[in-house]
Amino acid sequence: MNTVSPRDALAGWCFVAVVILVVAAVALPCYPGWITGVIAWSACLLLLPRLPRHQLLMVLALAGIGALGIAFGTARGSDGLIRLALTQNVPLSGMLIAVSFLQLIAVREDSDAEPLQKGRGALFKTMIGVHLFGAVINYSAVAIFADRLSARTKLTMEQAMGLSQPFIVGATWSPFYGAMAAVLTAAPDASLPLLIFWGLPVSAIGMAVTWFTLTSERHGRAENFVGYPLHLEALWVPAVLAVGVLLVHEWQPRWSVMAIIAAMASLVTIVTLLVRSGAQAGATLLRHVHTRLPGMNGELTLFLAAGILSAGMSGTIDALDLGLPFARFGAFEASIVLVVMNVCAWLGLHPIILVSVLGPWLLPLQPNQTLLAMTFLMSWGIGLTACPMSNTMLGMAGRYDLPFGNLLALNRRYSIKMTMVCVAVIHVYVAITSGGI
Repeated sequence: MNTVSPRDALAGWCFVAVVILVVAAVALPCYPGWITGVIAWSACLLLLPRLPRHQLLMVLALAGIGALGIAFGTARGSDGLIRLALTQNVPLSGMLIAVSFLQLIAVREDSDAEPLQKGRGALFKTMIGVHLFGAVINYSAVAIFADRLSARTKLTMEQAMGLSQPFIVGATWSPFYGAMAAVLTAAPDASLPLLIFWGLPVSAIGMAVTWFTLTSERHGRAENFVGYPLHLEALWVPAVLAVGVLLVHEWQPRWSVMAIIAAMASLVTIVTLLVRSGAQAGATLLRHVHTRLPGMNGELTLFLAAGILSAGMSGTIDALDLGLPFARFGAFEASIVLVVMNVCAWLGLHPIILVSVLGPWLLPLQPNQTLLAMTFLMSWGIGLTACPMSNTMLGMAGRYDLPFGNLLALNRRYSIKMTMVCVAVIHVYVAITSGGI
């Protein structure tokens, strides 16, 4: 049995406390949220030495630039920036921590014993499976699928495309992604049901693009594609959670979506483990707290650092009284933001950075916040497929020994096609909701 370091154990329990406090804050409106931020940052600082160098440099850059902006804004008379820095993206972190527990119940334990399938049917099942499981348990789904497919032979480029593209495009609609939490922080009045309603067809088109690409002659018509065995009965977890979150949100629209997701994910996991494992459920949960949660420090620290950057940007914009980038925010302006964000993502800027910068800058325009959030989500779900700083891309290339440049180039073609699709969807949405473009 592996020994758990006291530092990892303490950080893991701090992350658990973040989940509890994020959920409890719904019933305690006067609770000072900065306390949860201090706990979250304490856990991340405990684990800071574990960060890869490229992530550490990015975190330090984001936090450093944000801190300078906070200092500048405070000196010019802006109030509450430090409190904002300690609370921004903290509910998002709590949601991600809670969602990580779902990997304990989402995939069947006996799937490793099943023979792998081959051909177009295998491609279809793999894409649907990684999309729906990924919509709930995030990158863990990609890792589970890819580990299974690469157990005997090296992961192929077609398999990498068939996993990464359907997984990442789920960010356009899934309430369980960090993307949704981040954009709802930047555009808090956006409608979750509408974001899901418009994001689902974008995801469907994205998977269709992947399907036609991988079944083309260039990629061997997918005749030799080896895929992951998927069973419909295994999809009950995504279905129950998605319906549950929407129902609770409809019942209590003022409750934080991130708190609802965190509560639902925790409750479903605990109940399912108790039914399946009985007395062993506690040991399973404890192992996850001590081992899996500390491993999330890279993603969580990045999001918390982006919160500092967002607070710094808010203070700087107020202090400098910067002009607005547009006179209004309609379909044309949203399309420009989408294209700019995707190009920046291709050059290496993670969407969380762009959302943190553009959100405070665009909100004074009083835009349709659902349109703004939709634009951010599309940029996340499309631009991230070809972003050199994407954890999914870096993880797949490093873990499965794939040529990183080739994978990015193939995904970039997909990203360009989907950018055009998203621009069209934006114009259709604006035409329907406003009676004209």
